[in-house]
Amino acid sequence: MPSITMQEAKEIMRRLGPEEQKFAVSISAPLYWEGPRRTDGTRTVHNGTAFFLKTAKATFGVTAAHVVEGPNSWRAYSEEHGPTPLRLSGTRGNSVELPFDARCVDMNLEIDIATFMIPEWEIESINRTVYTGYQQEWPPPPPERNKGIFYAGFAAAGTRTPRRNEVVFGAVTGSGIAHAVNERDVISQLEREYVEPSLGEGIPPENYNFGGMSGGPMLYVVEMRSGLRLNALAGVMYTGPNTSSDPNESIAGFELFHARRARFIRDDGFLEHDLWASVR
Repeated sequence: MPSITMQEAKEIMRRLGPEEQKFAVSISAPLYWEGPRRTDGTRTVHNGTAFFLKTAKATFGVTAAHVVEGPNSWRAYSEEHGPTPLRLSGTRGNSVELPFDARCVDMNLEIDIATFMIPEWEIESINRTVYTGYQQEWPPPPPERNKGIFYAGFAAAGTRTPRRNEVVFGAVTGSGIAHAVNERDVISQLEREYVEPSLGEGIPPENYNFGGMSGGPMLYVVEMRSGLRLNALAGVMYTGPNTSSDPNESIAGFELFHARRARFIRDDGFLEHDLWASVR
């Protein structure tokens, strides 16, 4: 792909970003569990994000490990309140249960990635799409610094329970550039001077709580071909901007999205534990 300036990259993302963001949503799903009912009969809901990856060797789901294990996770909730089903939500109010313990392929809390088995027919049943990406080999090479990236996830702040047995999840999408790429992460800063509404929604306000997007995919542009922008997997989002009203805990205007690089996922769904240990 010919070299372009940072400004040109930003203009391309502004023009083509919405379609790419729709695509990122299509390969993703809320990974959620329900809590006790409120006084109006609706349920409390907790969630992260998962996406579906297909390589030459396997089809499997991917999420952030801390969504299912550790403090404030599905596991912690189930241990405190009793067994609670973990589910993947679809686009038309449908969902499927994810028996995580039976389906787990691999998990590492330090890498903060978990993978699980899921048949393609289940993915289709919730109106989601399997991601293959455009890469010549696995793992895909990292994105170049200052080149275009885009991502999607389901922030819990956008979840609504309009009726007793109905849960509606709100997708949060974004596009920009890879401001930093290191041995572990791809990092993109949310530059609000370039932010525009996408997918018919408004712009998240400053200090917005992006919690719930963990486990979502971050993709990057590989090349332009015949007017199309081909993409590959940059990594798995595991943390977003630190929101706090305390200026000692967060920096206004410094909103970073971190994705753990795809190099830590093998094409059979297992994780590269030794590689992680070697890049500390």
